[in-house]
Amino acid sequence: MPKPIQYQAGSLIYRKGEVTDRIFILQNGKVSLVYSDIETGNDIRDPVQKGEFFGVKQAFCRYPSEENAIANVDSTIIVFTIPEFEAIALSNTAIVFKMLKIFSGQLRRVHKQISKLLASESVRPEEGLFSLGEKFLKSRRYSHAKYAFDRYLACYPDGKKAAQAKKNVLHAESNIASEGRGQVRKTRNSRGKL
Repeated sequence: MPKPIQYQAGSLIYRKGEVTDRIFILQNGKVSLVYSDIETGNDIRDPVQKGEFFGVKQAFCRYPSEENAIANVDSTIIVFTIPEFEAIALSNTAIVFKMLKIFSGQLRRVHKQISKLLASESVRPEEGLFSLGEKFLKSRRYSHAKYAFDRYLACYPDGKKAAQAKKNVLHAESNIASEGRGQVRKTRNSRGKL
């Protein structure tokens, strides 16, 4: 049975890099998801709406969280295990549609950031997409890096940097798998330094 948990203002619900098997729904209060902007590195605070769930991707996919979840004020959050959430989702299709809406919004936000990055740098799309993948890789956002390099290979299978993109996909996949097991790998930069 899902349990409501009280979080005091300023409490950390989960932290970036953490892998959890819990899904959260904001019952009342205010919560923000705090993550770094891929373009500037500045923190972005994305508010969670009452009744909205969060932490789904890392719970279902066993990905490390890409953000910190912070209670802005005293808040009540309902915490589900994966089986509890699946049981509720199967009996209530509105939850599934709400989840799709949230994921769609997240994809639009990433697309907007990518478009903004590509527009601000007067580079060819091929170079911009590869560069974006490298930025994600450098900031250890491995699932985003894998997506960018996979898109690069789909759009430019014979591109100038296709061989490196394939290596970067393998590197990202390796780190995703390692982090999914709760391990953090040190990565080497382009000069071979840790």
